[in-house]
Amino acid sequence: MQLQAFLESTNVLDFLEYLEIPAYVVDKNRKIIFWNKEATKLTGYDANDVIGKRCAEQVLNHLDRTGIPVCSTELCPLYQAIKNGIPVEVPFAVYGLTKSGKRRPFSIFGLPIKKENEVLGAIELFTDAEQMDSDMSLAIKVQEGFVPQSTDNIDFFYRPSTGLGGDMIYYNPPWIGIIDISGHGVAAALVSMLIRTALDAIIAFDPPLQGLPFLLENELKKFNLQSIYLTGIIGQLHDNSYKFINMGHPSPINVTKKELLETKNVVPVGFGLSEEYDESMINTHDLSNGNLLLYTDGLTELKTKSGTLTSEGLINILSPNDTPSTIYLKTLHLRASGLQEDDITMVLLKKYQ
Repeated sequence: MQLQAFLESTNVLDFLEYLEIPAYVVDKNRKIIFWNKEATKLTGYDANDVIGKRCAEQVLNHLDRTGIPVCSTELCPLYQAIKNGIPVEVPFAVYGLTKSGKRRPFSIFGLPIKKENEVLGAIELFTDAEQMDSDMSLAIKVQEGFVPQSTDNIDFFYRPSTGLGGDMIYYNPPWIGIIDISGHGVAAALVSMLIRTALDAIIAFDPPLQGLPFLLENELKKFNLQSIYLTGIIGQLHDNSYKFINMGHPSPINVTKKELLETKNVVPVGFGLSEEYDESMINTHDLSNGNLLLYTDGLTELKTKSGTLTSEGLINILSPNDTPSTIYLKTLHLRASGLQEDDITMVLLKKYQ
């Protein structure tokens, strides 16, 4: 075997055996050909249990946080490392099966093995992530607690790329909107909580809609958040009328008519350029003319096999009766990679029946 011969000639296996981190090696078919002592200590499997098998064959059989199998899909970090020839990191988000039958959270790092420009296989380094997983699970639970429950005329959808995200749904009737904060992960999630608190404080004084960006900009200045900015759509929903202001955000889509709304936009908040706008910057949509989809750019900037999805590409796959969940499932089939690279959040406003 070319991979085995290459590893033996480079003494990589001797190095991995004495490495104080669990590690194993797979060939291009993701079949395990090497398993070190630290991997045995962490999982209970010894080399004889796993050599010649694939992870999906009831060895580690990784699942992600939502219970989706990883090893048999393109979500697998080793698959991505082999396919793209680049390292892939998945921190405290994968749950592996141990020999005892218990699942444990792991942080994983997949490294392609190359000879010249040819990928021969991959190495996976993995570590215990029990404490990090516990902390992250609590943080995720807190953030998910702020995602509103869908109603008869509003559907909410929130799917961060790494458990915690910088997307935010704001719902404080009649105020409703969607905000996309720059960045991802823990830092962006913390900023989103700050933004939510700032919006609550501003809206308590019943400000004019067109004044919201300027007021929010002033609130953020108090926290000296350098290089942090946000785009968003926020407005008020009264019966079937949604009046909103667009702060540099992707334009909403009339799902029923499969049309992109032409909106008047103001600049994103955070650059210090927001002004005291007048009422001419307010947009209005009558839901009697069609259901309205608000979404973050994680949806339209999704990488497909033929390029970026874009708003036009999203419109092409829509059906008049689509919900955020059915839209998300449709985009799953278009992805070039099994990995969700950005947070995806949607709000669908529907006509009152």
